Amino acid sequence: MQRNQATDERSRSLYVNITVVLVFVSLMLGFIVYLNDSTTNIRRMALENFAEQFSTSVSNSHWQWQGEGRPEIVMLITYSNKIGENNTLVEKDRKPIFMSRLGWPKAEPTSEGCAEIWNMVLNIPMDIDGFKIFAEYYDGLKLTNNVLDSVCRYRLSTGPYFEYKVFSGQVLKVKQ
Repeated sequence: MQRNQATDERSRSLYVNITVVLVFVSLMLGFIVYLNDSTTNIRRMALENFAEQFSTSVSNSHWQWQGEGRPEIVMLITYSNKIGENNTLVEKDRKPIFMSRLGWPKAEPTSEGCAEIWNMVLNIPMDIDGFKIFAEYYDGLKLTNNVLDSVCRYRLSTGPYFEYKVFSGQVLKVKQ
């Protein structure tokens, strides 16, 4: 009888241990899935932020191009939102931007040219959280048989991207 009780006790102990391990593994898998999903959202939000900054800089350079009499290059100056000594604006960034005859930032019609536009307009590295942002050029003639539909696409290796229409200056928001 004692042998059966000892065997039952060992079996019960084994089942309890297996149950504890399964619950622990399930919780760990849940946390891993949750954290993995949230990092994707963080990358998407960062790309959305870059798209907004890109759009703002493109618009600012266009209006500056108009105001300066349509030169080939404009010097886009960004100011911080703090007032410096003597109540003057504090310059945060200064970048030259090559402009097309239509008044939008331009470069060679290649993927390297799109990367150059990114560097002129944003002046920041092309990565998010250690993931490279790829610049790709899509010729409008091949897309829709209209050269004015040419776009630069800025994307992560998988997932979200935004586009810059080279000839109209339009920035199309982040898509999946």
